Amino acid sequence: MKSIISKFFSEGDFLLKEAKSMFFLKKEEQCDAICHSCKAVKKYLDAYEKFLFSNMKPTENYHVLLHLIIQKDSEFKQFFEKIFELKCFAEESKRDQEGFFLFADEVDEVLKNVLEIRTYILGEIGMKKEFMEEYTETSFMNT
Repeated sequence: MKSIISKFFSEGDFLLKEAKSMFFLKKEEQCDAICHSCKAVKKYLDAYEKFLFSNMKPTENYHVLLHLIIQKDSEFKQFFEKIFELKCFAEESKRDQEGFFLFADEVDEVLKNVLEIRTYILGEIGMKKEFMEEYTETSFMNT
């Protein structure tokens, strides 16, 4: 099970790196960047779901997934709004690709929120040491 969880985190980290690159190096690709950020969070949530419910079939529905996680970990409720805000940005960017953009403070907030979620889940599943060395909030925020 640990290898599956590690795989989810590695995939999420790859997506997050891509998102950061798109946000800061290819500013015209913010639509893709916000979608990659959302997909990264989904990978981290998949890892947490696998950890909490190892025998259950994974769900693709964000709403159901968050409610399942909150049933087992009530503290995770603190991320509920942040995740849906990110999902809303991603859906809006897909729908309105032309002219969609985030202001610099919104980009910073998106990356900060993704990293908060990532760090929290890593701590809860006990894999913090393995994945913390490579990514910190400042390594993602600074270009």
